[in-house]
Amino acid sequence: MQSVSIMTNCRFFFLFGIILWIHADLAAQENSPYSRYGIGDMLPSQNIVNRAMGGASAAYYDPVTVNFINPASYARLKYTTFDVGLDYTNRTLKVSDPVRSLNSGYLIPSYIQVGLPLSQKRNWGMNIGLRPVSRINYELQQGTRLPGIDSVQTRFSGNGGAYQTYLGTGFGSKHFTVGVNAGYAFGSKNYVTERSLINDSVLYQKGKWADSTFFGGLFVHAGVQYSTHISKNMTLKMGAYGHFKNTLNASRDIVRETYEYNPSYGEIQIDSIYISGNNKGKIVIPATYGAGITIEKDYTWSISAEYSISKWTDYRYFEQEDEVKDNWVLRMGGMVIPNYKSMNYWAQVQYRAGFYIGPDYVIINNNLPTYAVTFGASLPVRKYGYSLYSGQYTSVNVGFEIGARGNKSNSLRETFYRISLGLSLSDIWFIKRTYQ
Repeated sequence: MQSVSIMTNCRFFFLFGIILWIHADLAAQENSPYSRYGIGDMLPSQNIVNRAMGGASAAYYDPVTVNFINPASYARLKYTTFDVGLDYTNRTLKVSDPVRSLNSGYLIPSYIQVGLPLSQKRNWGMNIGLRPVSRINYELQQGTRLPGIDSVQTRFSGNGGAYQTYLGTGFGSKHFTVGVNAGYAFGSKNYVTERSLINDSVLYQKGKWADSTFFGGLFVHAGVQYSTHISKNMTLKMGAYGHFKNTLNASRDIVRETYEYNPSYGEIQIDSIYISGNNKGKIVIPATYGAGITIEKDYTWSISAEYSISKWTDYRYFEQEDEVKDNWVLRMGGMVIPNYKSMNYWAQVQYRAGFYIGPDYVIINNNLPTYAVTFGASLPVRKYGYSLYSGQYTSVNVGFEIGARGNKSNSLRETFYRISLGLSLSDIWFIKRTYQ
C-alpha cells in the first residue's frame, strides 16, 4: 500500500514556489524614483484572478480561488488549492527637463499560498502564504556645476521593500462569513547618496551618505462577506475589509564618510565622518479600508465594483513624516464564461476585464494620478465537462495591466505594463490516494 498525503504534497509545492521566488527576485532589475518615498512602490495586492477584473476583491469568492484581500472568502473554499504567481513589469520613465525616456523591466514573484477547506459543512477554511508588499529600487545621476569647480556628479540609489507572511482563517453561515489574516511583516529601506567634485587643480575626496533600516512586526487584517440569491440563478455578494494600522520595530544604521574607488577592491573608506549604528525606532504602516459589491449569474458572468481608502498621512518613519498623503482607489471589472456546458475548450475559459483609477499615495509638487485597464483569463488545464468545479480543477491564470502614474503636469511620469502568470492547483494534487 502506498499513501500520498496532503501535507507531503503541500511541502513539495511550497518548497518549489520558494525556490522560484528566490530565483526571480534575484533577477529583478528596475528603476523607479518614486519608490524612494514611504515604503516604496506598492505592488498589486490581489490574486491574479481579481487583478484581471481591475483588482475588485472585497465581495469576490469562489470554491477554488484564494482571495487574501478579504479573508472572509476562505470560508467558501471547497478544494485544497496551491496558488503561485509571477509578475513581469515594464516601466518607461518620461522626464520633462531635459526631455528623455528611461526604460526598465523586471520579473518578481507575486505570491505563494495554500488554501485549505477545513470543514465544508461548517463553512470553515484557512490560508497560509507569503507575498511582497512593496519594492524600493532606483538609481539616478545628476550633473551640476559649482563656482570654482568644473562639475559635481551626484548618484542617488536605493533598494529594499516590504514582505508579509501570514496565516488566515474564515468561517460563517450560508449567507454571512467573517475572516482574519494575521502574520509578520518585514523588510528593509536602504538609501545611498554619493557625490564627486571634479576640478583640474584640486583633488576632492568623494563623499557618501548611507542610511540602512531593517524592520519587522505583526499585522492583522479582517473582512466580512454577505451573499444572497436575488433570483433562481443570480447572486448578490457584498464585502468589506480592513487592513489595520500597525507599528513595526526598526533598526537604523547611518554612515557619513569619504571614500575612494579602486577597480580591484571597489569602494575603500578614507575617513568616517559620522557613524551611528543600531538606532532603534518605529515605522507606522497606515490602515486601508475597502468595500465592494458583486452581482453574479451562475457559471455565466459577474460584475464587481470596489472602493478603498488608505490613510497614508499616518505613516511615520522614526517619527518623521514623508511626502505621502491619503489616497483612494475605485475598481470595476467583470467576468464572462461563453458557455460552460459546451465541450469546446475556449467556450469554458473564464474571460475577465476591468479598470482602476485613483491618486498615488506619493505626492511631490503635484498629485500623481494613477490609472490602468486590465484583462485576463483563467485557462483550464483540462475540460470541465458539465460541471465548472468538477472533481479535478487546475488552471493557468493570466492577467494583463496597462497604465500610467502621473500626467503632463508632473516632471516625471511613468507608463507601465504588467504581465501576471499564476498557477492554481486544486484537488487532484493534494487528495489522499491509496494504491493496492
